[in-house]
Order: sequence, then structure tokens, then C-alpha cells
Amino acid sequence: MAVGAQHGEPGKKRPLAQRVLSDELLRQLIAAGQVDVLVGVPTLNNATTVGTVAGAVHRSFATDFLRVRTVLINCDGGSSDGTPEIVRGASLREDETLIAPGSLRTIHRISAPYHGLPGKAGALRTLLAAAELLQAKALALFDADVTSIEPGWVARLVRPILDEHAEFVAPVFPRHPLDGLLITQLVRPMMSAAYGQRIREPLASEFACSGRFASHCLAQDVWSGPLARYGIDLWLTAEAQSAGFRCAQATLGPRVLASSSVRPGIAEIFSQVAGSLFTCLQIHESFWPARGGSEPVQCFGPACDPSSVAPGMDTASMADAFRTGVRDLAPVLEQILKPATFAALKTSAREVAKAVRYPDALWVAMVYEAAAAHRRGTIHREHLTRALVPLYLGRAAAFIAENEARDPADAEQALEAVCREYERAKPSLVESWPLENGR
Repeated sequence: MAVGAQHGEPGKKRPLAQRVLSDELLRQLIAAGQVDVLVGVPTLNNATTVGTVAGAVHRSFATDFLRVRTVLINCDGGSSDGTPEIVRGASLREDETLIAPGSLRTIHRISAPYHGLPGKAGALRTLLAAAELLQAKALALFDADVTSIEPGWVARLVRPILDEHAEFVAPVFPRHPLDGLLITQLVRPMMSAAYGQRIREPLASEFACSGRFASHCLAQDVWSGPLARYGIDLWLTAEAQSAGFRCAQATLGPRVLASSSVRPGIAEIFSQVAGSLFTCLQIHESFWPARGGSEPVQCFGPACDPSSVAPGMDTASMADAFRTGVRDLAPVLEQILKPATFAALKTSAREVAKAVRYPDALWVAMVYEAAAAHRRGTIHREHLTRALVPLYLGRAAAFIAENEARDPADAEQALEAVCREYERAKPSLVESWPLENGR
């Protein structure tokens, strides 16, 4: 077949996909042969949860893709708890009866270590290379720590790709309006205003894409830098839009992570996400400044109502961190922000003991001025994003205080207002953005 014929031709430089793959994995892929759907699951010591994920994928293969050539690839980062063995042994549950007959094609599963930089980006690059080598029509990625995955998730993400309705599909999860404030206050509205498409989960670990998009991403020069290490999920969403690939969304169920899942603290998460977002804007600065407004993105699946379960958050500590940060980080913030913006923040911090007030317009002005300062390199970029953490905590505390007593549907309207403010104020970002080659 084609993948075998390409392997090791004398006198020729190996294709990029083959240079990314280890010899061990390359042999397994050639044995599997050409596929239609490739599902990837990166892992590192996920023995307690990966069986659930792999089992859901296989049940989807056996019921939703009867006549489709499929493969599950586990890219492992060096697990010491038997994770790869669990994936290799994964199958349908013994007590489960399928309504549909078994798959009409062989279901392949491969577990192999990946080479290159440790972390998700290294695993993702391996999966992209595998998709290109196997000429996959669709690639989907799932987080091994998500315990709420169902077989239907695979089909909902992949079908729009196979049916040629889209080339990049992001998930939609039911969230309470006060859940995921870093997404709803920063990433979602800024991406929507900049790139022009209303994607609800631009930072999701789950997605599906076409083989053409996989090959495009594989060829980009991002895989060895800090963006690959900390912001590869965000970059994928941004790249799909800026490069003109058709984007869509698919509604999935609630996204629940294993209780044992270890995540960085809020300061580290915010710094990584904000830095990655600002870096994406720099990478795509030839694309987004000329765009105006935003448009909805087609969503496949049933309507996704907001969750009625609100997260518990210590707003008093958040407000105190805001007040302390504005005071202690004044020398840094004065270099990042315009005088009027910093003065408004100081006023808000002084009033924080009475009530947390942090209007949408002030928050968006701060974000846009910080993004432009990040582009200019006004101060060390990690120092800049770290200095924004208490400002985010103040904004989060204010948004919760204003909306915690509201019905979730009404609170969703407050999120829409944030998005509109980002769009309204976008000309100020464009005006202050220092393009490398001038205007």
C-alpha cells in the first residue's frame, strides 16, 4: 500500500511525517495500513482513567463506524504505571451487548512512546504525522483524564469531518456561566473579536480535524518553542481560522476530569494561557487586524443549555489578591497600561472592600493594552503575564458578585456583553498593535 511504498526509498529524504515517527511506531502504522479515522489519546501515567477513554473509543468504532477503517493510537510519554498495556488490552466491556453488529473492518489499536520534546505537543505532533502517513480523512484527540467521555463524543466530533462539513471541529460543553472564567472572560471573547468566529471552547483538549489540516499543522514552525509547550490547543484553533479552514463545533456532554488529575495553580495557568493567546495574535498579525465583527460557527448536535451547577469560589481571597496586586505591582503595571486605565484600576482596588467593581470596558482595555505591551516586549513577557494575574482575579471576583444570584440563562447574557465589548474596543487594539513591518 501507499504508506509501505514510501518507506525507506534509497537516495530520497524521508517525508516529514516519517522523520517525526519512531521506527517502532512507523512499523506498526505500516502494518495497520491506510485508515479513514484516527483517534489519538496522549498519556502519561493515566492507568486509572485511560481504560474508560479507550473503551469509549472502541465502542464508537464498533457502533458508529461499521464500514470505516479506524485506528486508536496511544502516544505515551513514558508511563510507569502500565498505561500502554491497558490501552493495548482495551476492548468492549464483557457485560455490554451491542445493538448493532460488530465492525465490518478490523479495529486497530497502537500504543507506543513518542520522541521529541516531552508534553502534549510532542504527542500531538506524532499523531499528526501518523495521520498524514496513514492518509487519514479525520483525526480526533481525547484527553486521557476525562472520565465523563461517552462513545457518542467520537462520532459527534468526527462526522462533520467525514461528511465534509468542516475541517476543524471544536467541542461545546455545558458550563455554568460562572465556570471557566478564564475562558469566558479572556480567551473566548478575545479570540472571537480577533479571529471573527464565535468558538465557545477555543482552548479545549478535545477536537477533530481533517487530514489536510493535520498536514498543514505538521508543516508549521511551532513545535520546538514555548507556544508548543504551553499553548498548542489554543494555537490549533487560531491556526484553523487564520489559515482559512472551515470550522465547526459539536455538542458533547459535561467534561469531568479525574479527581486525581493534577493541574497547575491559577497563577501559572493564567500566565501560560495569556502568554499563548498574545503570542498567537503576533503569529497571525497579518490576518486579524483587518477583520471586523464576528460570526456564529455551525454547531452539530443538540442544543447545549448552561449547567445549573455553579462552581464554589472564594471571591474574598480573589478580591484581596486584586487589591494587593494593584498596590505592590504598580511599577510594573505602569509600564504596561495607559495612565487612565491604571488610574481606574487603582480606584477599583480602593473600593474593593465595599464592593468589587470592575466594568467590562475597564477589563477589556486592560487586556488589550497588555496584549500590545506583550507584542512590543515592554518588559519580560513572563513577568508581564504574571503581573496580570491579580487583575484577572479581581475581574473574576467582580463578575461572580454581579451574576451569582442570577438565573444561568440571564448570566449567559452577561457573557455575551463581554464579547460585544471586546468587539467594540478592537479598534483600540489594532491602533496600538506594533506591526513588525509598520502599517
